[in-house]
Amino acid sequence: MRTLAMILGLMGTASLAAAQDDALRTARDLYASAAYVEALTELAHVKSAASSTSTTTRDADAYRTFCLFALGRDAEAQAVAESVVRGDPTFSIDQFPDASPRIVAMFASVRRRVLPQLVRDEYRVARARAAEHAPDAESHLRNVRKLLDTAEHIGASDETLADLRLIVDGFLDLADAEQPRHAADERSAAAATSEPPSPPLSVSPSTGAGVVAPVAVFQPQPNISPALLTLVRQLHRASTIDVAINEHGTVDEVTVKQAVTPLYDKLIVAAAKTWRYRPAMLNGVPVRYRKAVQINVRPQGRSE
Repeated sequence: MRTLAMILGLMGTASLAAAQDDALRTARDLYASAAYVEALTELAHVKSAASSTSTTTRDADAYRTFCLFALGRDAEAQAVAESVVRGDPTFSIDQFPDASPRIVAMFASVRRRVLPQLVRDEYRVARARAAEHAPDAESHLRNVRKLLDTAEHIGASDETLADLRLIVDGFLDLADAEQPRHAADERSAAAATSEPPSPPLSVSPSTGAGVVAPVAVFQPQPNISPALLTLVRQLHRASTIDVAINEHGTVDEVTVKQAVTPLYDKLIVAAAKTWRYRPAMLNGVPVRYRKAVQINVRPQGRSE
């Protein structure tokens, strides 16, 4: 008996879905024949039906937009188009062959206007979920990146969204790499640049009596954007590098010992290669020297 009821229920659902498809098809035909008011009436039935799927509702709203636009009710058409975009930000009206160029342009304008705010809203959700250590935080971040891709594709990106992409990509790069956190990485990112307490190691000869460590004379800060600094500060991660200083006081080699994000590490390495020192001395003779440096970030992005 229960099986029979389930079968009848499934048949009823399929029948309702078919009826909705028929109604939508009828509305499309009415629109194609310029019967816009009649098409709107048919579309209202589609939208009000409890059995309507999200895709059916979206397509019905798309055709509502077509009809309203054709009737010169532009404000209503844009309001419906905005609801479509908010419901499915990646939706493209181009998939409808009967969308006129003017309707395509209108939808594009609505998407460019609405999408940046949708990106920021989703990022706020992702950030809140990450703060709660929620398991779905990463999926929200990936959705942000998908929305950012869409915004860039349709020309809705701006400097703020570009900065946001930098932050999101940084978090996702770390998630993809599954880099372990260490206790030393939990120090505040607002501290000044410092060196670790362990003694530096010389390249040749080894540290010992008579060795005078090199002294920095030129250490320009890396060119790091505010968005990247924000990411680094939120991660509470400190970059540790080894620099090999030759007998002339220039840096021959930079090795990242503790990574932060790929882009940040690249900028730190590029800056470190321009540093200049008074070379290390052994018994009054310049020698090569390997120096460990820990890079922490001030709010203004200054590193020394």
